[in-house]
Amino acid sequence: MTSRLETLTSPFGKVEVDAASGQRVYHVTSPHVLLQASGYLKHILGVEEPCAVAFRGQARLFKTLTPSLYRGVTSQKMKARRDVALTEYLATVRKERRVLRAVAEHAREPLLQHYGIRTKWLDLVDNVWVALWFGCHDPKATGRHGEYLHFERRIPRGPTDFVYVLLLRAVVTNRSSARPGFWEGGETELVDLRVSVPSIFLRPHAQHALLLRRKKGLDHASIDYSDLVVGTIRVLLSDALEWLGSGGLLTPHALFPPATYDFGYHELLKGAPEGNEDVGAIHYVGA
Repeated sequence: MTSRLETLTSPFGKVEVDAASGQRVYHVTSPHVLLQASGYLKHILGVEEPCAVAFRGQARLFKTLTPSLYRGVTSQKMKARRDVALTEYLATVRKERRVLRAVAEHAREPLLQHYGIRTKWLDLVDNVWVALWFGCHDPKATGRHGEYLHFERRIPRGPTDFVYVLLLRAVVTNRSSARPGFWEGGETELVDLRVSVPSIFLRPHAQHALLLRRKKGLDHASIDYSDLVVGTIRVLLSDALEWLGSGGLLTPHALFPPATYDFGYHELLKGAPEGNEDVGAIHYVGA
């Protein structure tokens, strides 16, 4: 698949076929060109129609891009079971009124996704450095429902260790004043948790969190969101780590604030319903 990124010309960026995935990527060797490439699609696509372009950092490229609820799903029957499990979990959350009492209904499912529950929403960020950080770290989960989570900094081991920043597009033609931070287009819905959710839930604000969902997801074929990717930027892992440096705002402690500071997270840990094998659980994040 070609990308509009391929029209960019720079001595510090070039189009390559990624050997591990077979996908075309725009490989950059300068932080300035990383910013230029990430801003380029925001501009040209936004000029053509009302849309948002957001980022997703990954340590590798996959053939598909699926929300966490549907990972590993191989049939319509399995998808339907996951959908029922999520519906039941959300119904239980509604009964626990004190848990998300400060969160509007339209933001509850995406917020729960951000704190560990598997949903139909795909995690994105509105900051390319945060996306780069996620591509530089491997999440490690353990526990009955994967509730204990920590991140390990990847160690460069050779010239084929990369970080990938996916750029995803969402049309944003409609916005409702009744649902702040919520936009929708022909096929997608986008939530900006920095607007939709008060900062007592600190993690979304620390990560510049956006979440994307298809408006229609009735069949098994619709769970792959890879058609929404409009470009992929690739960076050497060693370069990405050097560019990020060791600043305090790009650490697990900063990007996943402890419950001491994240009061909403504290309430979720105390009062959110117990998870299960289908929807996972609220994460306990360690350093």
